[in-house]
Amino acid sequence: MKTLVLHGFAGSAGPLLRFFPGAEAPVLPGHANAPDATAWNDALDQLGRLLDPGQPATVFGYSMGARLALGLALRRPDAIGSLVLESGTAGIADPDDRARRKAEDGALADFIEQSGMVKFVERWEQHPTLASLRPFAAQLRPERLAHRPGGLASALRRLGAGAQPSYWDVLAELRAPVKLIAGARDEKFAALARRMHELMPQAALALIPDCGHAPHIERPQAFVEALR
Repeated sequence: MKTLVLHGFAGSAGPLLRFFPGAEAPVLPGHANAPDATAWNDALDQLGRLLDPGQPATVFGYSMGARLALGLALRRPDAIGSLVLESGTAGIADPDDRARRKAEDGALADFIEQSGMVKFVERWEQHPTLASLRPFAAQLRPERLAHRPGGLASALRRLGAGAQPSYWDVLAELRAPVKLIAGARDEKFAALARRMHELMPQAALALIPDCGHAPHIERPQAFVEALR
């Protein structure tokens, strides 16, 4: 079965591919040398062209990639054999909250364009959600610095959580098997994973102890066990 691996915001698929040998790992819009992001649905259409309805794929996504993977599975159920979502969400249901997040993402995008990648990475390393990744900052810095300011800003504006539609009301439509993975210490995303699990009867949930937003980096062996 074909496997598609979707990386997170400001990252790359490099740290993930060792868990998915032979997988296809597209560079997401706005990252590295990929074209700028244009719209959420444009990104889903682009990813959908990598799928074959005659050969249902396993789609894995981490963080932003998990949000895209979920949108892709809902858009192309004919081509999805199974879905693995690490530190993902079905979106922001409240329109006012979503608008506030879109404004926050836009402000951070402005900062990236005005201040450059070094200043952005320094700021990103202090993000509260990524606190558990600070011991790995030196390891992750090269891939974070490999992006273009304008490209990464476009990803925030068009693929950020504020740009994503809410999928909470349609989660029950998913028929493919789903594995939800989150770090138990990542309280926000662990709670989101529990909520998604309640709405998807076919889903399995793995909350990995002693790690935060990126179990595949923080506790790789436990991540492998969760995948099994």
